[in-house]
Amino acid sequence: MLKTVLLVEKNKKIIDAISKVNLKNYNVVCLKDANYLISYLEEFIPSYVILSSNTSDFEKLIVYINEGTNCELIITCKSTSAVLKNPFQNIVVNKPENLKDFKKILGIIDKIESEKKIKSGKICKRYDNYRFINQQVISFYSIQGGIGKTTLAFNLAYHLTNLQEVKILIIDLNFCEGPSDLSINLNLSLTPNLSLFMEKITEGFSALSKSIVNLNGFSVDILQPPLSIHQSDKFSIDMLDQLLYLARSHYNFIIADIPFRYNNVSLEMLNLSTTAVFVLSTDISAIIRLSYFLKFIPADQKKCVAINKIQNKKTTNLNEIKSMLSLPVYLEIPFIPGEKRRLIGKGRKKFNIMDFQSSIYKLTDLII
Repeated sequence: MLKTVLLVEKNKKIIDAISKVNLKNYNVVCLKDANYLISYLEEFIPSYVILSSNTSDFEKLIVYINEGTNCELIITCKSTSAVLKNPFQNIVVNKPENLKDFKKILGIIDKIESEKKIKSGKICKRYDNYRFINQQVISFYSIQGGIGKTTLAFNLAYHLTNLQEVKILIIDLNFCEGPSDLSINLNLSLTPNLSLFMEKITEGFSALSKSIVNLNGFSVDILQPPLSIHQSDKFSIDMLDQLLYLARSHYNFIIADIPFRYNNVSLEMLNLSTTAVFVLSTDISAIIRLSYFLKFIPADQKKCVAINKIQNKKTTNLNEIKSMLSLPVYLEIPFIPGEKRRLIGKGRKKFNIMDFQSSIYKLTDLII
């Protein structure tokens, strides 16, 4: 059965162009006068309504559509940076000027329908534009220690909380004796942690939900590592596979902080990720080792490099370093002296983690 799309549009050129196109998936109904919109909604019962922000009684109409119908509302305006004062998370797109622009909107509807069919992922609005958020697994890895891998992983999670209605899980695989750096810097309670999941794994998602710590006020959950190496050694690849299987059904983003090790768990985590972020310094030896390490990673996986602690762009030949890499560089973060370091936080609440928010947004273009 064809989905009905109700387009409120005065532009006769667009209406005429649409009428000449054979649309296989949709029945498009064009309405020139928005005063008759409510009547048309009752008559055609459309699945989607495309409405301009310049429409008279715009705010009343969007309240009616969102609260009184089951329609998906797509709002068009001259600039998607325009602030729409409404409490609903509608999709906002540029106003169509021609048939090509209208087909882009139909492409958005195609994605929405696809998301509904597979029932995984959510439609979320990022800032003043739309984004389609599928479930993602992002791993941060480095072949050298102390390079800021944990800091970047948390900064990405924090940045992704700007998206509406997303759930984020950070899996901390930095096994050690005692609490990890992330646990200390976030001042987390030492329990629960991964040990509980390992003990209760037969309980399925219930075991996972009991094992995580939530950051109050943030849509971020943390799965801490066990408190002892003895317990960590019991964590197997099969347990990791089960963990990710359960997490995928509940979280939009799963971010793994992987230690500088070549063990089976670390390699499995990298191989199961949709995106791998390799954190490097400007140390040439680390860049050479990375080229050899990549043979362990799936060829079709999304990958990138983040270069941290760049001492001096004038003396460091970044172009030469980039030419040695077979992966794109998405982040270039300079070394920040102690007196200029800012901590990430919200309001009065601060975490003992450096703030890289001004740089991390570039990474979301690869992920989302």
